[in-house]
Amino acid sequence: MFKNTDINIAFKANNTIYQQLAQKADNRNPSGIYEIKCNTCSKNYVGQSGRPITIRHKEHIRYIKTNNPASAYATHILNNRHEYGTANDTLKPIHPCRKGKKMNHWENMYIQIYRQQNLLITEEQVNEKTPLFEFAQLPHAVKDSSQPNIPHTSTSGTRTRR
Repeated sequence: MFKNTDINIAFKANNTIYQQLAQKADNRNPSGIYEIKCNTCSKNYVGQSGRPITIRHKEHIRYIKTNNPASAYATHILNNRHEYGTANDTLKPIHPCRKGKKMNHWENMYIQIYRQQNLLITEEQVNEKTPLFEFAQLPHAVKDSSQPNIPHTSTSGTRTRR
């Protein structure tokens, strides 16, 4: 088609590794891994959603209001008679990502980290521990300043306590 012209055709990949790994900084309501904090005991529920996380938060609240223990967070609030809050007060995105296997791995890692640090509600089911996740650390945005013993991995690969 372009053989007899001076036009060259170039191909550009539209699905690069960077696009897969990069997070969109301006999306305040992403899909991905999130935490919901209990207002009474300050423990967290860690979950995932392929939809905006505020929509998933509204579902958790609806389960509580209709006395439906359909999620671990709703079960925790209902069984312990704890208080829940608004999305602005209790919902925090942990790791924005797309639905799929990667999201499942991210969720499992964060659940294991929160469980190790005693930050997870007891109603949340925990999958088998993955030894690789034992060296993971919580991002600074997730760390609670009242939790001084969160393990960190130094550059040499050894675990240290702050």
